Amino acid sequence: MYSKDFERETQTTGEAAMQQTAWSSASDQRRMDTEMAIQLRILLTPNFQSAKTWSELRSGLQDKGFYMKRAKGHMHLFDAQSHVKICTCGFLGFPSKDLEQRFKRVLPVRKAPTRLVANMDAAQH
Repeated sequence: MYSKDFERETQTTGEAAMQQTAWSSASDQRRMDTEMAIQLRILLTPNFQSAKTWSELRSGLQDKGFYMKRAKGHMHLFDAQSHVKICTCGFLGFPSKDLEQRFKRVLPVRKAPTRLVANMDAAQH
């Protein structure tokens, strides 16, 4: 639903692939300093709070030069120019589970065939 859209939008080639922003330096030391973390939270919290859909959130983050991508069970925030992973959305105060509940992430529901359900009901009686 959201992951493929983000991946499509983040493929950059040529000179644009080599650009860096202030946010891309956050991963150089494998940690973000306190001042940078506070600035990032101040910058992005309104987008996380006001978005009513994945699309609104994605658009708001894109306008500010970021995108999200799921990896290893967490939603990560990336710099849109350098494609550097900055932090998890949970670090910003918006864990992926909360976002998925809020935006009603659609998970495939596998229903048992009706014949199997009828057989199970008969076996229980």
